[in-house]
Amino acid sequence: MNPVARRELQERFRTIRSPLILSVWVLAAGVVTFLAFVVASNSASNQIDSVSAAGLGSVAAASSIGRFVLHSLLLGMIVAILFVVPGQAAVAVVGERERQTLQLLQVSQLSSWRIIFGKLWSALAYISLLLIATTPLMVIPVLLGGVSIGNVLAGLGMVAVTAITVGAISLWVSARAKSMQGAVLGAYVWTVVLVIGAMGLLVAEFFLLEPDDLGSERIVSGLQRNEGRELYSTWVNPVLGMVDASADAVDFQTQVVASPYRAFQGPLVARQGFSATDLNRLSINQFNEFDRFIEPGFGRATVSIGRTSAEVPTIRGPVWPRTVIFQGLVTLAALWAAQRVIRVPHQPRRLLRRRSNAA
Repeated sequence: MNPVARRELQERFRTIRSPLILSVWVLAAGVVTFLAFVVASNSASNQIDSVSAAGLGSVAAASSIGRFVLHSLLLGMIVAILFVVPGQAAVAVVGERERQTLQLLQVSQLSSWRIIFGKLWSALAYISLLLIATTPLMVIPVLLGGVSIGNVLAGLGMVAVTAITVGAISLWVSARAKSMQGAVLGAYVWTVVLVIGAMGLLVAEFFLLEPDDLGSERIVSGLQRNEGRELYSTWVNPVLGMVDASADAVDFQTQVVASPYRAFQGPLVARQGFSATDLNRLSINQFNEFDRFIEPGFGRATVSIGRTSAEVPTIRGPVWPRTVIFQGLVTLAALWAAQRVIRVPHQPRRLLRRRSNAA
């Protein structure tokens, strides 16, 4: 095990602060799950009563409640990660500098890469424990239906990837900062740039840079569709990557309860050539018509109208693999820049190696 990570983890778990934060985290996640279930259940009950649906309505309601609970949990987790990780990782290096112990690490036998990876490991190990502690709550939406274990694992995976990227950026800020306050402020600023900046780029590309001609519109199995276009700004947004990984972007299933993902699905649907009106028309607004919905498929979407069905092939692949690649590149760049800042003296290490060989 990395000695830097081992030392910091031992120091972290010797205090009452760590188990206290873990308890508060699990309690907060439980409250979010309970509130999401109550809100979704009440909304589903009102919808079913309004259309006098019993059997099929109850099945559709349970599936919608499951999706609502899972999506609410994942959104809450990624928001919490964006708030917690910068504060944890931003003080890792600058704290050593203020305690005047960074020089001791630099003259040890550890390379700069091992120091940086140890700091990142110690910061993310505790975050991983927080995520693992909330995984039992993910069983609830799976039991309710509407989501699969694959959706849960994909969503948690994207949350973990985002945590690693934010942690690496915060370490780079910490390595360059002169004070702990400046490091924490800088880490949160870069986190805002990563998330809010990506949203701004998406709005600019979606509205300001939209070409006049997206191809001729046509009706495909009852859906209004054109050729669409690739929205490259969706690749750099961690929230959209999580939404795309944990839910099918072209899933127009009839939903009794509107998913909180609906606020983010517009750009993902537009990439496939569908209009935003289809997203609204074929989801919650068509609850009264159980004969029209789209079932997600691998590389396609099956549109069912009455007793007939047809396959609508997706034009473009999923966003989340591109998001993972982008975040991986950002993580490597941030770690490389951080280790360049805290260079260790190479000459003494070579001398010690020669002396050990001579002995």
